[in-house]
Amino acid sequence: MARTSTAIGVSPVIKELINKQALLTRLTLKEVVYLGMLAIDELDEQRRDSLADKVHQMHVNGEI
Repeated sequence: MARTSTAIGVSPVIKELINKQALLTRLTLKEVVYLGMLAIDELDEQRRDSLADKVHQMHVNGEI
């Protein structure tokens, strides 16, 4: 679990997105993270894989 907290803590892009969603949804930061996990579970396998590839590429490129 420490790795998750560290990733959120050191990435300004991720922190900004989570804070923005928290304000829009009136949820806590923890609830926003969990909401994202539930949303991922709702995706079909192809869409989930496509988004995972996109996010991984962003990480490789140093965008997040």
